[in-house]
Amino acid sequence: MRILSAEFVRKWKGRLINIHPSLLPRHPGLHAQRQCLAAGDRESGCTVHFVDEGMDTGPIITQERVPVLNDDTEESLS
Repeated sequence: MRILSAEFVRKWKGRLINIHPSLLPRHPGLHAQRQCLAAGDRESGCTVHFVDEGMDTGPIITQERVPVLNDDTEESLS
């Protein structure tokens, strides 16, 4: 998701949802899979959350976890 203006987010508060490819609050922003591998995380996943004015900081709706395997790559975690 691209970064939205604060004005836009305020106008649509509680009605904007993002699906982010990490277990927030770990690895916000771009390249979450790269961040996960670089950190040596043993699990990854995705987060569905409401959008607020911060970057990937809105209230979490749900998360799904998956193990990070030894041969995983950015692509296989995507």
